[in-house]
Amino acid sequence: MLLLLSLVILAVHFNFKQGLTAYLQKLELQKLEPFTFELGDFYHQENSWQKLQNSPQWFSFVALSSLAKNPTSQTKPINDSLWIDIERLVIVDNENRVIIGILEELQPFDFSDEFKLPIKAQNTIVGSLIIKQNPLITDLLLLNFMESQLKGYLWIMGLALALSLLLAFVMVRQILSPLKKITDGMHLLATGELKIQIPEKGHDELAMLAKDFNFLSRALAQIEQARQQWLADISHELRTPLAILRGEIEALVDGVRLPTHERMQSLEQEILSLTRLVDDLYQLSLSDLGVLDYQFNSVELVSHCKILVVAFQPRFANRAIQLTFESECENTIVNGDAMRLAQLISNLLENSYRYTDNNGICRVRLFEEKNYSVIYIEDSAPNVAKEELPLLFERFHRTDKSRQRQTGGAGLGLAICLNIVKAHNGVIFAENSALGGVRIVIELPKV
Repeated sequence: MLLLLSLVILAVHFNFKQGLTAYLQKLELQKLEPFTFELGDFYHQENSWQKLQNSPQWFSFVALSSLAKNPTSQTKPINDSLWIDIERLVIVDNENRVIIGILEELQPFDFSDEFKLPIKAQNTIVGSLIIKQNPLITDLLLLNFMESQLKGYLWIMGLALALSLLLAFVMVRQILSPLKKITDGMHLLATGELKIQIPEKGHDELAMLAKDFNFLSRALAQIEQARQQWLADISHELRTPLAILRGEIEALVDGVRLPTHERMQSLEQEILSLTRLVDDLYQLSLSDLGVLDYQFNSVELVSHCKILVVAFQPRFANRAIQLTFESECENTIVNGDAMRLAQLISNLLENSYRYTDNNGICRVRLFEEKNYSVIYIEDSAPNVAKEELPLLFERFHRTDKSRQRQTGGAGLGLAICLNIVKAHNGVIFAENSALGGVRIVIELPKV
């Protein structure tokens, strides 16, 4: 900053000095105007500059002219400054060729009309008078003026530097203060303090950074809450069958109950329920980690779905639930894993079987829409509240109707379905069905 200001001051001072020198040159030209009349008269009489091209003759002419009575030097008398003035005087012809005077030290701008006076003989321009710029300013008043200007520049530079430093200090504080809050918040976040929030002031980039930090903090808090809820749900789901098993086995060991065939079957059912839960957890963990094995090939959905529906129809018939299948296309092909797609349809049919009232309806419908193969699996009552529909695919979520362990599972089936559909670059969602229950919609990209 200091170097930049110094360069600016030097540039301004140099420009000022150049301008002042040019101004003094113009003043001297004004004083030389009467002298050009005498030069014009001389040329009119002699019709040539030849006599003045000799240095003594040129000096004598100047000494006897009005220039000697009113010298162009700023303060010195004629006898001290005349030689210097003569050395600075140059006469050029109309093509700017030097006729009288010394060519050296002439600058290109000296030949401009601004810094030369025309010499006229009988209203005809016969040449021009030029006075070279004087690089040295000797006038005491002008020197004092230049010195005061330089001091003024230095004061301005000092004031500008002080204001710049003050402004930089304020700006740095304004920048570092929110940055420090964000840094401190990151440290707290790293230690597990997920509820930390920092103030969001303004609309600049730092405010946006603070907003993003708060969003990250809230997201991590929600993830942590979901993780804790996940662990609590797993513990609850495992505790129930384990408690039943323990109670039954202790009763058998203590002789309170006899090891009858019915009790053994009850124990087997609890073990199977526990096994299904562990298998579901394992499948869900694999799909979350992205390591669930998928073998993608061309799969024809019409025949694939029809086979699964036929396989489930006897179970549905046991509860007088009418399971039907209809397709609006003869065949539709997707790129998928046949085994995982079968698991997807089976999970959804199992879900409908568990949560559809007896004497109900379950309908599977397949059709094409734009670039997607669409599968509807919908059933009759009971229905699900509209606000609960997006929650159906969350882990361990069960509606009030299905909280009985005898009918409902652990609430992992639809979560597994969601991961399978995502792995196939598809979409799955739930909506209310015209049959009175829930419709699950699956959209898979066609080949």
